[in-house]
Amino acid sequence: MILRRVWLFVLIAILVPLLAACGNGGLMPFVIPAPVESPQTGPTATIRPESPLPALQSPLATPSAAWPVVATPSAGKAAIAGRLIRFITGQPMVNQNLSLPAILCPPDVTDKDKREQCIYVIDEAFDPSVLSDDEGRFVFRDIVAGEYVLLVGNRITQYTILTNEFNQPIIWKAEADKVLELGDLVVDLR
Repeated sequence: MILRRVWLFVLIAILVPLLAACGNGGLMPFVIPAPVESPQTGPTATIRPESPLPALQSPLATPSAAWPVVATPSAGKAAIAGRLIRFITGQPMVNQNLSLPAILCPPDVTDKDKREQCIYVIDEAFDPSVLSDDEGRFVFRDIVAGEYVLLVGNRITQYTILTNEFNQPIIWKAEADKVLELGDLVVDLR
């Protein structure tokens, strides 16, 4: 009887921290590196892939060339571009669904309070959405300038919202007449 209780205690001591780390049993997605906005103000930007893996393991260690993103947004519109890399394999995520749920905030919320006071709403009918190409690259063209979170995956079966190291959704700000380069996004989606 005592051995059974000890075994149960050990099992609980192992499972509880694992479930807590995974957000109530779900997958814990994250993104590397932090987003960097393109300093280029013209209608075209260039993504220079950087690999999260050592050179010998990485399929991205020697990119063939920079990828010119042809994302000329219409006047007053924005564009967001990047590339998805699967965390486990380091390979590009091919033909992956992506969408941009909008951020909704009460009036007069400061940037530092957005994660606590704002929400995002997933709307399949109106959220901008794209598929990644054969190299994991994606471009959202002619989107309304504003703040978004990035949803990767299928909304019905399995998806993740990209988060920071504190498991908080990353808020991406797309500015009018600019291309926001996200670079390589390493995503843990199984």
